[in-house]
Amino acid sequence: MQTLWQDLRFGARMLLKAPNVTLIAVLTLSLGIGANTAIFTLVNAVLLRPLPYREPDRLVRLWETTPQLPTFSISGPNYSDWARLNQVFEQTAAWREQNFNLTNGGDPERVGAALVTASFFPLLGVKPALGRSFIPEEDQPGANNRFVIMSDRLWQRRFGADANILGKTVTLSGGSYTVVGVMGPEFQFGTTGDLWLPLALDPLRDNRSNHILTAAARLKPGVTLDQARAEMGAIARRLQEQYPNSNKGWGVKIATFYDWIVERPFQQALFVLLGAVGLVLLIACANVANLLLSRAATRQKEIAIRSALGASRFRIIRQLLTESVILALAGGGLGVLLAWWGVDAFVAANPENIPRLREITLDNRALAFTFIISLLTGLLFGLAPAFQASRIALNEFLKEGGRTSAGSGLGRLRRLLIVSEIAIALALLAGAGLLMKSFVRLQQVNLGFDPDHVLTLQLTLPRTKYPEARQQADFYQRLLERVRNLPGVRSAGISSSIPFPRGGSPHSAFFPEGRQLSPEKSVGGNYRLVSPQYFRAMGIPLLKGRDFTNEDNEGGQPVVVISEETARQLWPGEEPLGKRLQWGASRQWYAVVGVAGDIRSAKLEAEPGLAIYLPSIQPQMYLVVRTATEPLSLVAAIRSQVQAEDKDQPIANLRTMEQIVSNSISQRRFSTLLLGLFAAVALLLASIGTYGVMSYSVTQRTREIGVRMALGAESRDVLKLVVGEGMKLALAGVALGLVASLALTRLMTSLLYGVSATDAPTFAAVALSLTVVALLACWIPARRATKVDPMIALRCE
Repeated sequence: MQTLWQDLRFGARMLLKAPNVTLIAVLTLSLGIGANTAIFTLVNAVLLRPLPYREPDRLVRLWETTPQLPTFSISGPNYSDWARLNQVFEQTAAWREQNFNLTNGGDPERVGAALVTASFFPLLGVKPALGRSFIPEEDQPGANNRFVIMSDRLWQRRFGADANILGKTVTLSGGSYTVVGVMGPEFQFGTTGDLWLPLALDPLRDNRSNHILTAAARLKPGVTLDQARAEMGAIARRLQEQYPNSNKGWGVKIATFYDWIVERPFQQALFVLLGAVGLVLLIACANVANLLLSRAATRQKEIAIRSALGASRFRIIRQLLTESVILALAGGGLGVLLAWWGVDAFVAANPENIPRLREITLDNRALAFTFIISLLTGLLFGLAPAFQASRIALNEFLKEGGRTSAGSGLGRLRRLLIVSEIAIALALLAGAGLLMKSFVRLQQVNLGFDPDHVLTLQLTLPRTKYPEARQQADFYQRLLERVRNLPGVRSAGISSSIPFPRGGSPHSAFFPEGRQLSPEKSVGGNYRLVSPQYFRAMGIPLLKGRDFTNEDNEGGQPVVVISEETARQLWPGEEPLGKRLQWGASRQWYAVVGVAGDIRSAKLEAEPGLAIYLPSIQPQMYLVVRTATEPLSLVAAIRSQVQAEDKDQPIANLRTMEQIVSNSISQRRFSTLLLGLFAAVALLLASIGTYGVMSYSVTQRTREIGVRMALGAESRDVLKLVVGEGMKLALAGVALGLVASLALTRLMTSLLYGVSATDAPTFAAVALSLTVVALLACWIPARRATKVDPMIALRCE
C-alpha cells in the first residue's frame, strides 16, 4: 500500500506537469464514460431494475386474440371463466380505464382512473401508504362500491396532502365517492391514471362479446410461461365450444410484464445505443492511448534513467498504468457530472412513450458501473503504451546520448489505433445514417389526413348529469355550433377517438351483407363515432358518397361511412355505396353512404387498416377543430365556449394534431437522435485522433522533411508525402469499417422502416464523408510541414 500511494502521488505530479495532455485526455474520457453512464442509467431503469411490484418475474399480462386481432381487450364473462377454471395462476385481476370529472378541491378537471377488481393491488403486492385497499365484498354486483383510492400525486396537487383525507368524499362526474386510501409516491402502473375505483363484474349479465377489460395474473411458483399458455389455450378452446356465437375464433395471449411495459423494439433500441456508446468509449480510449504513446516517446530518457537505477520493467509498467488509471478516474468523475446533467435534462423533457420514465435516476448501480468502467478504461488505454514505453533498449539509448525517437513499435501501434478509430466511427455513422434515413422516410408517409392547423381536446360528460343519449347529443351539437362560429375556425367535428391514441383505438368485427362469414373469419378494424364535418376538420378526403348529416340515424335507416380499404376487402370489385354491414355484437344493419380515404391511426410504420365511421355520440368524445390561425391561440376561446355550455365541464388532452403525430414516433426520434449524437462524437474523436497522429508524425519528422527540402523537394512533394501517409491509414479504416458495418447494421433491421440494413447510398455517403474529414485532418499538419525551413531544421546537425 505504501508503494501504491507513492505511485499515485508521483503519477499525479507527472500529470500536473503536462496539463495540456492531461486536460485533453480527461475531457476525451469524460465524453466516452459520461455517455456510457447515461445510457446505462436508462438501460438499468428500463430493463435491469426489477419492476416495483412483488416478485415481478411471476406477473403476466393477458389478452384475447383472433387471427385478425393479435391483442385485444377481454370480455367480463370470459375473464371470470379464466379466473375460475385455470390451475396455473395464483391470482388474477382485471381493470378498465375510465375518465371522471373531478369537481371538488378546485376548478373542474378531468382525471384518469381505473375500475379495478379487489384483487388488483394484492396481485401487484402493493398497499396504500394511507388507508386500505379494496376488500372482496366491494367488487361484487349490487354491493356498495362508492369508494376510491387516489394517487400521491393527485393527493398532493389537488388536496394539499390533507392528512385527514381518509373518509372524506370526492365528487366524480356528479357521484360521491369515499376516499379509503392514498397510494405511495413510488407507485405507478401503466396509464391507469390517478384514481382507482372498485370494478363489479356480473358474469351472468355482462355481454360476452363486449371486450372492454384488461387483465393480469400471477403465476404459481414453479409454473412456466409455456405451461400457462398451454392451459389457457385449452380453456379458450373449451369456451369456443361452449359459446360458439361469441367465442368462436377467440384465443388467449400471455406475455411477461417486462415485455408488456417495455416493448421489444424499444428494448432492442436501448441495446443498440448501449453498444454504440461502448464503441464511442473505445474511440476515446484509442485517442488517449495515442496521447500517452506520444508522451511516452518524450519520456524515454526518464524511463531509461529509472531502468539504469534498477527499476524493473514490471515496476515501470505499474507506474505508467497508475497514471492511466488516475486519468480514467478523473474522466469518470467528470463523466458522472455529464451523465447526471444529461439524464436530468432527458427526464425533464418528459418524452411520451418512454416506459418507466419516472424511474430513471442515477443510482448506486450506475455509479458502481461508472467506477468499474473507469478502472477498465484506464487499464485498456494504458496497457499498450505502458508495455511499449517499458521496452527500451537501454544500451543503445545511452550510446545515443539521450536523443529521443518515435520508435517503429510506437509508430505502428499509433497507426493501428487510428485505423481502428476510423473503422469504429464509420460503423457508428452507418448505423446513425440508416436510422436517420428511416426516420425521414417515416415522416414522409402519407397519413391520409392533414394534421396542419388542427387542435384536439377531450370532453367527458358525466352520466349523472347527462343520463340520456339525447342530452349528450344536444350538448355536443350546441358546442359544435358555438365553436364553428368562432373567428379563425374553419371547421369542427367530434369523434370517439383520434389517430395514434395512447390507449389504442377500439376494434370490432364487421359482417358484410351477402357474405355469411363465421366469427372466426370475420373482418375486423377500427370504428369511430363521429359528427358531421369530422372528415373536413381532420382533412380526410371523402372519395365517394356523402358526409353525415344531423338527421342521420334519427328514425331512418342507420348509415355508415367506410374506409377505402374496408370497401376493398368487404366488396372487392363492387360498388360499396348502398351495401349494408353489421358490426360488433349488434345485429343492426348499416347502409354505406360514403367511402373515406384510408388513414394511419395505430403507428406511422403500420399500413392503414380497416375502419368504419358511425354518426353517433357517447359521453366521452374528442373535439377536433381546424383553424385558420395558430391552433393553440384559440384554446382560451374554445374553453370559454365549453364553460358557457356547462361551467363544471373540464377539458383534457389538449394537443395539436401535429404534436400527436410527433409524439407517436418519440421512441424512434429518441433512438435516432442519440445514435446520431454518438456518431457525431465518434467522428469528432476520430478526426482529432487522426490529426494528432499526423501532427506528431510531422513534428518527429521535421529533420527528415528539412533534408528532403534541402535536396530539392518542393512543397507539393512534402504535402503529397504527409497526406498520402495519412490517407493510407484513413482508407484502411474505411475499408475495415465498411466490412464491420455490413455485419453490425443487420442487428438493426427491426428498427428500420423503408430502408435496407445494407443501403448502398447510405454506406457510400458515410464512407465519403469520413474520407473527407480524414483528408482535412491530414491536410492541416501537411500544410504546416511544407513551411519547414531547411536551415532551422538542420541547424542541430
